[in-house]
Amino acid sequence: MSGGRRDLEFPELGPYLGRMADATRRFEGPVPLDPIRLDLVTALFERAGVARDFLLTGDREGARSALDRTTWLALWRDAAARAADATAAAIVARLEVAARRSRFPARKLAAALPSADDRAVLGAKLDAAGIPLEERAGRLPGGDDWWDRLRQSAVALEDSWESLEAEVRQALAMAEVAAERIEAWRPSLRGWWISLGVVAIIAGWLGLVLGGYLPRPGWLDPLHDWFWRLPWP
Repeated sequence: MSGGRRDLEFPELGPYLGRMADATRRFEGPVPLDPIRLDLVTALFERAGVARDFLLTGDREGARSALDRTTWLALWRDAAARAADATAAAIVARLEVAARRSRFPARKLAAALPSADDRAVLGAKLDAAGIPLEERAGRLPGGDDWWDRLRQSAVALEDSWESLEAEVRQALAMAEVAAERIEAWRPSLRGWWISLGVVAIIAGWLGLVLGGYLPRPGWLDPLHDWFWRLPWP
């Protein structure tokens, strides 16, 4: 196929996206990744349509700019950021459920929830899952093989998404360990036993004082008088 002819065509990206474009595909887990994935594919198809329209008018540079490296990476980073937010929300929800089940103290739960730094790290990991795409898209545009590189980028997008899902599964697995630890938590009985011991000591001392076995402080006189006026058998 001649270069001039290829300049008037645009590759169908759908077949190269593989399972990325599969509407029946389901991510097993509490994070709603499938809507994010399909939104990403839809946005990509929309940009491809814009590029195709440019080609129909003979504007090859416009077509390339409509689906250049910046576009690919912007679409990816938006999807990765949404996935990070959804994953963090799922983790928070899981830990809160675990805390309710065990009556985990709110102060300790707050410390166990993902911090701003934790969220930033998660976001960076999901964004970094797009390295395969970044490497392929980094070669766009360029020369007569731009169409081949578009196809390669579409394949790389699927690889990147598979890596993103793997990172999400790992984050959820780590959160599940923390959730199980929270669910297994039980209140310490130490404070209760200490309180019971103090009450027993005070009650014993009061009984000895009221019984006349220990010296009675003056401030107990009203209680002493009331106690011995009771109708004892």
